[in-house]
Amino acid sequence: MRTPPGRAYQDLVATLVKAFDPTAEVQAGRWVEGPDGRLDMDVSIEGHINGRAVRVVIECKDFDVHKTGPVGRPFVDALDSKRHDLGADGAFICSNAGFTGDALRKARRKGIGMISVLASGDERAKAVIEKEIYFRKVSVGPLTFIHNGRDAESLHDIKHHELTYCGRSVHAWLQRQALNVIVLNTKASGRATATFRFIRPTTFHFGSQLVTLDSIGVSINIETRWFSQRVRLDASMAMYDYLRQRVRFPSGPNEYLIENVNFDTGIPLSAPPEIENIGENLLVGELDVGLLYMEGQGVALVMDTDTMAPRLELLIVAEDLNLKIPN
Repeated sequence: MRTPPGRAYQDLVATLVKAFDPTAEVQAGRWVEGPDGRLDMDVSIEGHINGRAVRVVIECKDFDVHKTGPVGRPFVDALDSKRHDLGADGAFICSNAGFTGDALRKARRKGIGMISVLASGDERAKAVIEKEIYFRKVSVGPLTFIHNGRDAESLHDIKHHELTYCGRSVHAWLQRQALNVIVLNTKASGRATATFRFIRPTTFHFGSQLVTLDSIGVSINIETRWFSQRVRLDASMAMYDYLRQRVRFPSGPNEYLIENVNFDTGIPLSAPPEIENIGENLLVGELDVGLLYMEGQGVALVMDTDTMAPRLELLIVAEDLNLKIPN
């Protein structure tokens, strides 16, 4: 029996949908009766959201971008009509060749999803997702550790990791906070100092001595430069949402690929890009990745995460744990 054209791609889309919601009834190549005759549903989904039965239809376009070009606006118009005829609660177009700009604009206005399947190594998934990303290079200067309190003067000859709490290095904890300062403050350049006040004076071990401190801190000099680069995105099994410009993953093991990243060939930017903070405004299953390259004298200390650090967060004034630097 000859497989209908495009059926292999429909099966791949159905597999992806089922991975997102194993409880849903998902069918590929289904025909139903519409008000004006039979209608094909490349992939149909019937399930429940908050106890309410819903039906979603996905139109699959296994196009060859070199022969047909990307999916255009007429296909959005056609699916909008089919959605109303079927009484569907939602509709998507899944394309193997991307979409034209006017198709994306029409789909956004009509509330139609525009997606592609990412399935690395599967010959049925041909969509190429190229995207401009931004990364930053940060030059990191030496770290300075700060100790304040009645016994702080006795620490003037202190060596790395000699100050401990519950047998673990206080400086290791401060190193991790220095890394957080670098990661969270994407536009910062200059001297950055983070001070952590204790809720009450706290006693530490310094060799055979006991020392009581009111606060500790870390100071670091950083210089941030931003670059842009065109990369290709792929995954073991995921979908790319063109309207949100994000990759969305089903639950379970997966692999996310960012190809062609080269920290030596990025295009320098005259000012930091206006981008969302990492992790903001994500939907369930979406992933944000920030790329950061660090160099300089302080990198070895900032990246030294092998030494066990104490859980000092429980002793610190809560507002001091906010490591975002204003402006």
